[in-house]
Amino acid sequence: MEEVRLALIEDNPRYRATLGDFFRFARGFELAGVYGSAERFLEAARHKADAGERLSWDMVLMDIELPGINGIQATRELKKLAPELPVVMLTMFEEPSTILEAISAGADGYLLKRSNSRELLDQLRSISEGGAPLTSGVARTVLDLLRSGDGRFAATGGSVPGGLSLTDREQEVLRCLVNGSSYQEAADQLGVTIHTIRFHIKGVYSKLQVHSVAEAVSRAVRERLV
Repeated sequence: MEEVRLALIEDNPRYRATLGDFFRFARGFELAGVYGSAERFLEAARHKADAGERLSWDMVLMDIELPGINGIQATRELKKLAPELPVVMLTMFEEPSTILEAISAGADGYLLKRSNSRELLDQLRSISEGGAPLTSGVARTVLDLLRSGDGRFAATGGSVPGGLSLTDREQEVLRCLVNGSSYQEAADQLGVTIHTIRFHIKGVYSKLQVHSVAEAVSRAVRERLV
């Protein structure tokens, strides 16, 4: 199994060093880039993209409270550049409005810095396989807001554009994601390859005008699409 190459954007030198030591010995992960600001990270990403080169990372760990461009703004910019690159917010913020804003910006996961090392690795492995990890407390917040019909959970707004309704297979794939399945688990359940799942996910993203699994799931539940 190839190592997942991580980019870390964190302005706190002590926490940055702690994560550096942690991932140095974490099996299956490689810390392939460390940045103290979103500006430096986005500059590196744009340089690669402008040169026609593949980005150097398989996943991004993004703090929210950063000097200059914050993590949510940076996620929004990165998703325009590389929509399929998973971005995981790693933060201390637990406020519902911040969680929802991050998901709306395209975050694929939302983890808290107080998570223990086992939980952090398990969640990161999940997202590397196509999951959309949320720590238990964050997940409860999201589910409570979804169930209450809170209007703040309007990542894209509106309904599915006319004439662009989901196909039966796209609905099946989306239903698997809503139930918490990873891409591989969805493939096993539907008897298809993971490449087929990725193909249909692209169709779901395009039709729902979203950029992440978390955002697609939130819209599917909020608008009862499955």
